Amino acid sequence: MSEPEKAESEKGEMQWHIILWYIHLYALGLYGAYLLLFYTSWMTVFFTLLIIYIGGLGVTIGAHRLWAHQTYETVWYVRLFLVITHTLAGVGPIYEWVLAHRIHHKYYGTEKDPFNPNKGFLHCHLIANAMTKPPNYEQTVKAIDMRDIHLDGYVWFQNKFYWPLFLIIGILLPINAPAEYWGESIVNSVLVLGFFRFAVLSNMTWLIHSGTLIWGLKPHEKYPPDDNIVFLINKSYWLNYHYLLPWDWKCSEYGSYDRGWATNTIKILNIIGLVNRMKTASSESIRDALFKASTSKKPLNEIMDEVKEIASVEADKINLHYHH
Repeated sequence: MSEPEKAESEKGEMQWHIILWYIHLYALGLYGAYLLLFYTSWMTVFFTLLIIYIGGLGVTIGAHRLWAHQTYETVWYVRLFLVITHTLAGVGPIYEWVLAHRIHHKYYGTEKDPFNPNKGFLHCHLIANAMTKPPNYEQTVKAIDMRDIHLDGYVWFQNKFYWPLFLIIGILLPINAPAEYWGESIVNSVLVLGFFRFAVLSNMTWLIHSGTLIWGLKPHEKYPPDDNIVFLINKSYWLNYHYLLPWDWKCSEYGSYDRGWATNTIKILNIIGLVNRMKTASSESIRDALFKASTSKKPLNEIMDEVKEIASVEADKINLHYHH
């Protein structure tokens, strides 16, 4: 079998019913945005933004930074809250999302990467989410260490009972609340708290994988870029950094570092003592790593593991100092 034929045989198949759902989601979501702006009460506007914010937390600081990359640790009731808010987002179980994301990182930019950015934004952002798993998927999964997720009781419970939980937490409660408590019409509730909310949160989640094609710079590109798009989109190398050091809690999903609504939420949780052991790379350890990479024959992944070890020790020291 030739290489092109082999690559083609390893692909999943398009699920056209999901594409049809996406078309309806975008169309009705846009109509929901129109209703939100012109035909709903201010209470509904505030409630919608709140639901989108906390649903976004479930995906960003929950599934991505806590479970996929273990960038920090937190108390049990924050973990439970993040499971609930991730269910609210309606993007599937945490277990499946973390597995797909770890595959994406391990095989980034290759045929085994389910969100391969080399295939373009449309594939990475949308089409990849509508494909069946490829025939070699089970073999790929065996190379991914998921032991920490297997031992997490909250993730296990959500994975086992995802659909009944999603029906209650993700659909019935948020859609019913505006109609029940402040007299919003059921049509507005369904279109705004249903379709519009899911359209926004789905795209926020998909951007975690496709964001490099929007906010990321390609190797050797100038920073800051010379084109006029700099006034609309702040491109940088921070997403490239994330693929080298995915465990750094300061790295945003959307192209920034040490700022943004999700990062600031972690900072607040840390200040009030609910988040600890926040791993981040110091400038000194990065300089040392770059020096080693340029002067030694050590593989880059080993050097990055050393940086991670230093960051873990520093996080432990800060945590012990805090408790003392």
